[in-house]
Amino acid sequence: MGLKMRPFLAIYCLGLATSIVARNVITHLPTHPDHPDFGVASELQPHSLLGQLVKRDEGQRCGPGVGSCSSGNCCSAVGYCGKTGSHCDASVCQAAYGHCEAAGTPQGPPTDKIDRPTLGNLPYAPRSIRSCNVPGTIALTFDDGPNMYTSDLLDLLDKYNANVTFFITGSPGAKAHNIGKLDSEPSASILRRMLTSGHQIASHTWSHQDLSKISPEDRKTQLLSNEVVLRNVLGGWPTYMRPPYSSCTSESGCADDMGNLGYHIILYDIDTEDFRNDDPATIQKSKDIFDSNLDRGKASERSWLVIAHDVHEQTSHNLTEHMLKKLAADGYRAVTVGDCLGDPQENWYRMDDRVTGFPISKLLSSKSSMAASRDGKCANPTVTCTGSNFGPCCGSNKMCGSSDAHCGVGCNLRQGQCRLPNNGPLYSAPKAKLGLKNMPTSPKSESTTLSAVSFTAALVFLAGAALTR
Repeated sequence: MGLKMRPFLAIYCLGLATSIVARNVITHLPTHPDHPDFGVASELQPHSLLGQLVKRDEGQRCGPGVGSCSSGNCCSAVGYCGKTGSHCDASVCQAAYGHCEAAGTPQGPPTDKIDRPTLGNLPYAPRSIRSCNVPGTIALTFDDGPNMYTSDLLDLLDKYNANVTFFITGSPGAKAHNIGKLDSEPSASILRRMLTSGHQIASHTWSHQDLSKISPEDRKTQLLSNEVVLRNVLGGWPTYMRPPYSSCTSESGCADDMGNLGYHIILYDIDTEDFRNDDPATIQKSKDIFDSNLDRGKASERSWLVIAHDVHEQTSHNLTEHMLKKLAADGYRAVTVGDCLGDPQENWYRMDDRVTGFPISKLLSSKSSMAASRDGKCANPTVTCTGSNFGPCCGSNKMCGSSDAHCGVGCNLRQGQCRLPNNGPLYSAPKAKLGLKNMPTSPKSESTTLSAVSFTAALVFLAGAALTR
């Protein structure tokens, strides 16, 4: 080989080696926006550094590999800075590269001046809740709806007499397969059906932005806008919320902001990863995740909080029925998040006294009007063991009492009180984002990365040989 070619060969080998390592590191980071570590991946991308260092003025380009817009400007979906609706609509703008408006916010009186007292014994934010504590229960939760598949899912839940929790996203532009405004038909009827069927409704923000990456004022708008649209349909709004991408860090101030708004932050301990497997050929992977977790313990000792998404066709038409069959076969009951935490239903919502006759007010008034059992029986759903002379708990045998048999596994929280033994780490502070060195790596990604490193070492050796010969 000629002497003149050796430096070029060395540079080429070193450049190729660097490219391979970088590509493998980035490839094996979480890339789906609903993955809890998605924010970690995006922050580690090379373009995120540009986004922090380069501020672009109105009319200039922005986005991945270019940079962020200057203060007050929004980065449009096609990568231009500006302040118009086409730049700033939260359903299309790039929040990581500029300001985003909660565009199309709902009509109606604001909720920000209404008192928000603490209700019940569950911790409010900044602490987060990652698991249930009533043995024998599984809280299936569904994010991002309602959408075109939600009615089918409700039919399925009726068939299995199962209750779940829906984390609702308000803006129609922020969800797949949307079916229009939340306070218009058919969405409004779907929401009312959820409530009257015994399901729990919780907040998943207005337009599904990463709450750790936006300003405190924008965070407030995300929650208050969702409150207004839910109040327009139901007469009140939830005290439970799940942050999009499971991202609401203490460092950003998000966790404290949620506490100031009077919310419980709800996470999960089983991630079905249904967003990765919305295909008949791959949905079995999500089923296997669910099954393998349940196989780790007994229903008499464990409980689970599961995340899925009703905006995915395979989740609504395939995965959910599998989960309902599996949990029943293993001795579990499908319940709401509130029920799996032992939190009475009257603590799940806040009322707006300016509106009357809506589903939430009817639901809570019927709950408070339940009569104490006079004969020790609680088979009748209109009676409660609370305040009875036989004991405060309605057991699985439909009798009131105070023993473990009445107040433990199988206890009916809707008709009395239940004893709630600890079941692992129920509460925890919001998890700080992981550094790259701390991120878990799957066996596949480990082997792929090791192969890349081995090949890279060979290229570096060739480069050295080319320079020394």
